[in-house]
Amino acid sequence: MNKDVHLSRKYRILEDKNILKSLVIMALPLFMSNILKSLHDIVDSYFLARMDASEEVVASTLAAVNIHWPIYNIFMALGIGLGIAGVGIMSQYLGSGKDELAKSYGGKLVTYAAIMGLAVNILLFFGAPIISTMMGAKGDTYTFSVTYFRYRSLEFTFVYVFLAYQAIRQASGDTLSPVILSVTAIIINMILTWYFIGYLGMGIAGAGLSTLISQVVIVPFAIYNLFFTNKHNRLAATDLGIDIPILKEISRFAMPSAAAHAFSALGFAVIQSMILSYGDVVSSGFATGNRISSLLLNPVMAIGAVVTAFIGQNIGNNNKERAIKSYKIARNLSFSIMVVGVLLVIPFAKPIAEFVVGSRNQAIVVVTVEYSIWILGTQPLMALFQTHLSAFNGSGNNKYAFVMTFTRLWLLRVPLVLFFKYMTTVGYAGIWYAMVISNLLILLLGSYLFKKIKFERKVRIDDVRAA
Repeated sequence: MNKDVHLSRKYRILEDKNILKSLVIMALPLFMSNILKSLHDIVDSYFLARMDASEEVVASTLAAVNIHWPIYNIFMALGIGLGIAGVGIMSQYLGSGKDELAKSYGGKLVTYAAIMGLAVNILLFFGAPIISTMMGAKGDTYTFSVTYFRYRSLEFTFVYVFLAYQAIRQASGDTLSPVILSVTAIIINMILTWYFIGYLGMGIAGAGLSTLISQVVIVPFAIYNLFFTNKHNRLAATDLGIDIPILKEISRFAMPSAAAHAFSALGFAVIQSMILSYGDVVSSGFATGNRISSLLLNPVMAIGAVVTAFIGQNIGNNNKERAIKSYKIARNLSFSIMVVGVLLVIPFAKPIAEFVVGSRNQAIVVVTVEYSIWILGTQPLMALFQTHLSAFNGSGNNKYAFVMTFTRLWLLRVPLVLFFKYMTTVGYAGIWYAMVISNLLILLLGSYLFKKIKFERKVRIDDVRAA
């Protein structure tokens, strides 16, 4: 392994006095990757919106893709939870100098990810018709959504393994290696999406197949990078396998994060099903607005991923002050970026919407612009929300991340959506109002929970198997 590179990353996280510079340098690769991922999400809509088909078929196709996202995110929750747990645990072990113990956890993380990914694969493939019906899909929307679900279900084993690989690398401060593979997958996906939809006319099946292929081809390179490269701390075959004490320790960190993401995604699924009751146009406009919003959130997500490792390693190194300082710098940077981003994007909401869904679909464009203006106004607050989550996960207080996420969706947003839908006459605009209000109120809870963090080690410094 290249020790100079390893020491450079560790120096940036644990010692470099210019924390802002270190955060930016390490977040840039993730930011570029997130930008491309958001563009990839837009690519499916871009080509599907321009299919040689009637407006009704196009709307049904876009609605089917939109139905898929919240359900896909529910099933992704476990993999994301494992990844967050991996970063939280391994970063604290690495900060404590327990590199061999961190590697052992990394190997078990890969094993659990592969097993759980396969289980999710089987469940979603055979459950696609039931899920589509429960989401309120009918006619062409139902047919298209089942097709898309089944193609996308086949990628879960590969996606989960890659999330484990990404967590292992990010815990050590290596944000570049996963990004290179992610960018490769995204580029392959974009090319194949154009070829399958634009050239072969495969429609929604082409969108699903292109994503599946792009996820599969990068996993062998991730495995090679974990076990055979000389550039990083590498795993050994003996690090793989099932280990009950380690599984319990990983679950202790992973379950709150997985539950937070699952309940969040389930909340969006419920909201999506309500939105579908307003018709495919509103559903498509809502989803397109979310993609524009997500595009703007990318730098915040990148900074959040990096500061999680900063907080974890500095806690492991018994440097509480530096962990807190890292959080504050990340929070202020994220908020400032979002304020500037919102001011730049809002004036161009309509051209962006027309680019994504096509200028011929003006009904969808109108809904997208209306929703975008409302939700973009609260994006700076989402920067604070995401940084709170990073502080909770990096410090090992994953349960607070769960409480914050659960409250935002289930105790605030869903009840508010129901209130505006059944108790007022504002129509689908009630969805926008509910999202804005929930984004405002949740920060009060986040500030309260943050004060409870002690920034002390949450992992056992000895081997849990011996303990």
